Amino acid sequence: MKVWQLAYPHNLQHVTSPDLKLESDKVKVKITKALLTESDVAVYTGAIKVKAPFIPGKFAIGQVTEVGEDSFIKKGERVYLAGVTEDELAPDGLRVAGETSDGFYRDFVLAGVDDVYPLPSSVSDEAAFLIDAIALAERVVDEMQVDVGQHILVLGGGLYANVLCQILIYHRAVPILADNNAERLARAKKSGIYYTFPNDDTLKTNVMNVTGGKLADGAVYLAYVNRSEPSVLFPLVKRDAFVAFCAPTYKSLHVNLEYALKNNVTIKGITESREFVSTAINLLANKAVNYTEFPYHSFKEEELPKLMEHYAHMVESGVNLPEQMDVIKFIF
Repeated sequence: MKVWQLAYPHNLQHVTSPDLKLESDKVKVKITKALLTESDVAVYTGAIKVKAPFIPGKFAIGQVTEVGEDSFIKKGERVYLAGVTEDELAPDGLRVAGETSDGFYRDFVLAGVDDVYPLPSSVSDEAAFLIDAIALAERVVDEMQVDVGQHILVLGGGLYANVLCQILIYHRAVPILADNNAERLARAKKSGIYYTFPNDDTLKTNVMNVTGGKLADGAVYLAYVNRSEPSVLFPLVKRDAFVAFCAPTYKSLHVNLEYALKNNVTIKGITESREFVSTAINLLANKAVNYTEFPYHSFKEEELPKLMEHYAHMVESGVNLPEQMDVIKFIF
């Protein structure tokens, strides 16, 4: 079996490892495509500390090649691999692929039958890489008890915020997207998100114009491509509102809670959404999300080290990573 192994920061090597042997409660999956994410780059640079040798790769899809006798997963099925799984031995009870355990940049993986999700033919490989964003959006809707007609302010206009706004519309809520990146706001408009505003001194006025002179019923901060001050949300929501802060597991947020405490705001912290993966796949199958405006780029796996080093240089130079879906193709 061949794997892309990180020997130490900035050193990703293609090496051979022993073949995996099927276990009774597992299925064997051939990786066909993986996503290159910000967290993978952080592992590569050493910003996320891992114990070398280590295999990056947080999100992947593949084809089942071997199954146990009693498995309900069928050989040959195209599946999405869960990036976050339960682990009783982990400090927080979770195992994160490519961060706290070996990831998916390799030929084959063994996965629990509950950790692979068959993909219907109506969900393309490209669409499958939106599953995490949609699952997170569904968890936000659930945790914040979003109701029909509510105005929900979303701060941050990257892919996750765009998808969240579309899911809010699907649930018949009214998203208000705020961001300081004109390109992201334009993409949101093209994706069907009506209320998009710059995150500046005019935001409160714009929110009140949309809500008929009131404040937002709730708000969400997306810390993916968002560097704005998180606490600016609190003066923009009603008393007793829900405010959610969403971030990858490796990111920390510093939030001033003074205004939130004065107004009895309920705060939700959300980093993963494994319980909503099946829901996300169903939403994709039913075309609930428009992803035609999201840029996708495809790369052969041998390009991975060069691509990773390029992005690492950008990050270490203080440059934001490009907002695109980089799909790595593994030869079957």
